[in-house]
Amino acid sequence: MADTRIGLFGGTFDPIHYGHLRPAVEMAERFALSTLFMLPNHRPAHRGPTAASTDSRIDMLDLALENAPHLAVDGREALRDRPSYTIDTLREVHAENPEATLLFFMGMDAFAAFDTWHDWEGVLALANLVIVNRPDAEHSVFSADLLTRQQASRGAKIVNGGSGVIEILDVTQLDISATDIRRRIAQNLSVRFLLPEPVLEYIGDNNLYRENH
Repeated sequence: MADTRIGLFGGTFDPIHYGHLRPAVEMAERFALSTLFMLPNHRPAHRGPTAASTDSRIDMLDLALENAPHLAVDGREALRDRPSYTIDTLREVHAENPEATLLFFMGMDAFAAFDTWHDWEGVLALANLVIVNRPDAEHSVFSADLLTRQQASRGAKIVNGGSGVIEILDVTQLDISATDIRRRIAQNLSVRFLLPEPVLEYIGDNNLYRENH
């Protein structure tokens, strides 16, 4: 269908928490997405190794999204035994859904360094970008200029079909970080109400993020 909109939201999700999930719900609603796929990375190109295994991070995402309409897990990047590049994923998703409008979501901090991404121009040729505002992140000279140029040539609002539009999105900001969650678990402190209960149970059952496990 020509009006199908597919969203892609990547990250390590190590572990998945409400700071990821609440914005994801708002992304899906704001852009009337058919599906927002959450893409756990296997070997992130811009980060070091993850604390939990790929399988565990996918399991936790599956648990977190079990009753979440329009949100789903896409494990393709996690299955790549090499650094994960967004352009590869977009090419695959576009080939599978040639009529769909693709929206790729990223934080303002990532957008500021977008010129360091592998084939960033190819990303814009295949998808629209939705930049999630973050209070502690600012534009770089590159990202500010790119946003101005793209909005002048493509417009500031994403419509059905096409690519290359860059839109800024404000979402509910929950000051939760996976790094802090891992630290709390390692120090035997509670992380309840920071992430879904099934994920918390999974972490406990599998003894994840403990310093001596």
